[in-house]
Amino acid sequence: MIDIGSFLAERRYSTVVLLIALFITFLVLLISWPWVNVIFLTLWAAYILWFPAQWLERRIHRRVLSAFLVMLLIIVLYLVMIFQVVYILANELTSFSVATGTANTTLGNALAYSLGLSGVPVVTNVTAGAGQAGSAILTAFVTAALDIIQGIIKAAPLYLFQLFIVTLLVWYLLINGDHIVAEFKSLAPRNHQGAVNAFLGHLNSIYHALYVNYILAAVISGIIALVFFPIIGVPYAFTLGFLMLTVGVIPIIGRALVYVPVSLYFFVIGDPIKGIVVLILSIIIFQLIVGIYLIPLLGRRSKAGIPKPVALLAYVIPFAALGLAGVVVGPAVYGFALALYRTYYDKRKEEDALAERPPSAEASAP
Repeated sequence: MIDIGSFLAERRYSTVVLLIALFITFLVLLISWPWVNVIFLTLWAAYILWFPAQWLERRIHRRVLSAFLVMLLIIVLYLVMIFQVVYILANELTSFSVATGTANTTLGNALAYSLGLSGVPVVTNVTAGAGQAGSAILTAFVTAALDIIQGIIKAAPLYLFQLFIVTLLVWYLLINGDHIVAEFKSLAPRNHQGAVNAFLGHLNSIYHALYVNYILAAVISGIIALVFFPIIGVPYAFTLGFLMLTVGVIPIIGRALVYVPVSLYFFVIGDPIKGIVVLILSIIIFQLIVGIYLIPLLGRRSKAGIPKPVALLAYVIPFAALGLAGVVVGPAVYGFALALYRTYYDKRKEEDALAERPPSAEASAP
């Protein structure tokens, strides 16, 4: 029977150290929890920007300068996009009349015109009812959007401070990231080094498939939007293209979050033909060509082999629950769980193979 008192006495120092470490860990988590989104964003940005920074470093042979140039470009682009989005929303939304009668007329006439039956009395009554329902939605949307803009403006100092913190942390990780990973690997016990390396290998390939491949597809979608939207007469093409790059990482619905509102915009301002053209051409380009051909092509080049339902769940459910933060947090959590599962599965396969291996001649000899 184990003597608990002697057991604790013999290991008193280790027990005290363990309790102190757990207490400090709890305090760190408690203090850092309000900034958990910033931490996730930092890790995500460092992982994504590691690849262009390494590409640039191989050409100019200056790691610090490579990290600085890559981060400077991203920060400038996003700041320009944010100010452009706020300006566009404020300018366009305030130009809409939120009065019910005006909205009824606009939406009702647009629907009747799109059906080609604008002069038929029965159709006029039906479309007027549809316009009345649509005006309520439009009024609520405009009011909510203006509230969001006011909230962003009020919280701008906090966002800028968080951006400053993220910038410093990402820059540090871009410079010392490989050393941190190597040090982390060295902390694992020697008898678990193989499992840790296998887990990190799975994790890297999964994150590359979930993040890098979809970001490449989003970048291509943004470039296409930058060229395609001006051709068909869509305003603010640069901002819309950058929005496509930002939310296009979300599988299936990400690109639709840009072109569907653009199409609805033309319906609201009374140009339904252009709205239908934008919608149809966008579905063909962004959903069929990019979604069905390009993304699977990038996925076949990856060794991770992420099932489509897993990729969809990793983005859509966290996005619905957490907003834009879910685009970062969701794939990180799902990818981590999938890497754990694949590491455990490989370990079990290895153990089963060893168990089923026939005994050697030396072991079976008397």
